[in-house]
Amino acid sequence: MNISACITSYNQSRYLVEAIESVLAQTLPPAEILIVDDASSDDSPAIIAAYAARYPGLIRPILRERNQGVAATFNEGLESASGDYLSYLAGDDRWLPAKLERETQRLTAADRPDAVFADFYFTTADGSRSYRWAAERRPPEGQLLPHVLARDFPRRTLFRAELVNLRLWRQAGRFDPTFGLYEDWDMKIALAATLRFGYLAEPLSEYRRHGQGLSMADTAAHLAATDHIARKHAALYESLKVSHGAYLNHQLAGWRAHLLRGGARGAALRRAPGFRREAWRLYRQSLRYEARPDLRLLWYLIRGNTHSTPS
Repeated sequence: MNISACITSYNQSRYLVEAIESVLAQTLPPAEILIVDDASSDDSPAIIAAYAARYPGLIRPILRERNQGVAATFNEGLESASGDYLSYLAGDDRWLPAKLERETQRLTAADRPDAVFADFYFTTADGSRSYRWAAERRPPEGQLLPHVLARDFPRRTLFRAELVNLRLWRQAGRFDPTFGLYEDWDMKIALAATLRFGYLAEPLSEYRRHGQGLSMADTAAHLAATDHIARKHAALYESLKVSHGAYLNHQLAGWRAHLLRGGARGAALRRAPGFRREAWRLYRQSLRYEARPDLRLLWYLIRGNTHSTPS
């Protein structure tokens, strides 16, 4: 079984070496490492070129001259890969050494899934581990379409760094460049419509988080992208209306409420002029989707405490 590892890169030179080294450190080495750089303006192209020179025949650099966005970068890797299976890594994330070995073992288990994903760590910007994705709840496996449509996974966060049969991935589709956000959610819906997934409960990668809180513009953009998902996949939602309609409506309402409350927290954290008014507006809007109160955020907004912030 040949595996293609694809690292996507855009102005992440601060972390890129760690990402590349984490793939090189795999106990089951990939047959090839593609590094697709989307016209970075930092030192990323030089770093990639140096690694390609050190590992000829293993590392294949794809250095774009013009920035084309995340979806096009992913698609370049999808089209260029030559292995039997493919897994992606963002240029600021890391794989743990046993990732490919353990996931390959899971692929050959009795149920023979088409793709595998595993638990992972969230880390801070400096790489310190914060918490595990699925520490409190085991995600589903098998046929995942309703769950992916609903974003019904631990912490409302989709699985990452999945290892997928490349032939089946290409049959499922490509990343859609009309998405400025959620091109990964859109692609996972396409995969889940036809593929069966297996899961490993051990953390096998690290997902680096930068900053905290959604900006007010981000909140609107995330809601718009959610609406884009709903419109594009309306036929899939409709096909599941009888069996999963109430579940999907409930979960997606909760997702929209989650985004709005994240925006309210972000406004409170920034304390820009008019922040409390904006935070209240977003919080009240969230109640249209989910009536459950956020007591910590409410306490902060009512008290107006300037020495503590909601989490």
